[in-house]
Amino acid sequence: MTDKELMSILNTSANQEVFFGPQGFKQVATQDELNKAQLGFGISELGQAAASDDLSSEAKGCWQASWQVFARDTELGDPYFVDTNQTELPVYTGFLAEAGWEVEQVATSLVSYIACMQLLFNHGQQTQAQFFPDPNSVIDETILQQLQQQLIELSGCQHFWQLFMQCYLDWLIED
Repeated sequence: MTDKELMSILNTSANQEVFFGPQGFKQVATQDELNKAQLGFGISELGQAAASDDLSSEAKGCWQASWQVFARDTELGDPYFVDTNQTELPVYTGFLAEAGWEVEQVATSLVSYIACMQLLFNHGQQTQAQFFPDPNSVIDETILQQLQQQLIELSGCQHFWQLFMQCYLDWLIED
C-alpha cells in the first residue's frame, strides 16, 4: 500500500473532523499531514525509523513499521492507524502503557472506519467537541442503542464501539 493509495481512500471521507459529544476524530487531509502524522510513532523527530520490523513475540508492545497513523483522537491525542501489511487495512487505536503499546481494533477495514465516521457525523453534526450536552445532543437511549449497533455492524468491532458509547453515556450523565 503506497501513501498515495492510502490518501486516495482517506479522501473518500466527507469530513476530516468528526465529533460526537466530547469525543472527536481528526483525520489527515494531505500527503504532508500523513507524513507528519508518523512523527513520534513510526518516525523519530529526526526522520529516522522508530518502529520494529520484528514480527516475533518479542516485539509485542512495540510500534510496528507497517502501522501508518492517519488520524488522532481530539481529546487525548491517541493515534488511529492502519496496518499496511494487511490488504483490508484494519484500523486500530492505541496508547503507550508501561509494557508498550496497548492496541484496540476500531474497524476491520479503512473503508468501514470511514463509514463509521460518516454515521457519527450524521447523528451529531458537531463542529467541535462539546464540554456539556446541549439541545442538539443525542439523548434518546433507543437511538443511541441503534447507533451503537450500526457502528458495531459497520466496523466489525464490538468492544471499541461499546466503550465509545459508554463514554458518551457517562458524559450525558455527568452533566
